[in-house]
Amino acid sequence: MHLKQTLIFASVSISAFVCMSLWAQAPAADQKVVATVAGRDLTAADINKMTSLFTPQDMQAFQQNPQFILSQYFFFLDLAEQAEKRNLLDKSPYKEQYEGLRLRLLRDARVNEENNTFPVSAEMVDSYYKEHSSQFEQAKIKVIYIPYAGTVVPTGTGQAALESAAKQAAQAGQSKRPEAEARTLALAIVKQLRDGADFTKLVQQYSEDPTSKAAGGDFPVIKTASDYPAELKSAVFALKPGEISEPIRQPSAFYIVRLEEKGPQPVGEVGEAIVLAIRNEHMNQWMKEQNASHQAVIKDPEFFKAPALTPPAGFPGVVPPKN
Repeated sequence: MHLKQTLIFASVSISAFVCMSLWAQAPAADQKVVATVAGRDLTAADINKMTSLFTPQDMQAFQQNPQFILSQYFFFLDLAEQAEKRNLLDKSPYKEQYEGLRLRLLRDARVNEENNTFPVSAEMVDSYYKEHSSQFEQAKIKVIYIPYAGTVVPTGTGQAALESAAKQAAQAGQSKRPEAEARTLALAIVKQLRDGADFTKLVQQYSEDPTSKAAGGDFPVIKTASDYPAELKSAVFALKPGEISEPIRQPSAFYIVRLEEKGPQPVGEVGEAIVLAIRNEHMNQWMKEQNASHQAVIKDPEFFKAPALTPPAGFPGVVPPKN
């Protein structure tokens, strides 16, 4: 079995185990037979019931190869039913492993419940927004883009960062200009702009980014949380409206920026992020309090100097803190 199939096999097994008791209870809302497995007719309602508990990864795999996933699903379901008939969960080591899984599920359920049900009011959101306004700044800018022959490395894993890196790599690949020459040109352009030259005209004359050039130098809004490089954001947010930046070096180009306007994002745009931040703060405090009330006291140090103790089979793993 291929590695990819093995991973899907393991993933679907969880869904199959969860669905086992629910399957027989599912009402057949749609009796149209859409597949068969081991002589059993599967209706559209059966499939919908099955996929309703799939993870996004399971669902993607199912859409790519429904025949394979259906086969594996019912194979796992049959194995689980066989195990249940043989009462394997009452025998070691499965009994201990199952208990470990149960404890993990209960632990995660309690943590998730605490996080997801912690009430966050509109007043709390507004207060957080005012106290952390610097985290929600955004800036509208114009840019002149001067590329040079260089190496592009993504500055993040987000979609915007990867798309930006790909775009810069394509532009850098077309540029034969050495970095020193690009810097000299960028400095000369900055001088012209600070002496009163028209920014839009210099965009048309020098900028080599087709998208922003076609828009007169207009660049996508820069936000504090954007995936743009930290040095670019720092330079932008240090400007006042109308100011021209020094050439901002990036791996394949220099950016010359004029700040058009700067201010906080509307609270409506960041409300969801603020709710998450407030809940994260609550969870950090809650976990700190929970941990503080469960600190072990060693009564017999000599006992713990003995050879390493073997934890119970299936016991949820705990990584001790490093000294």
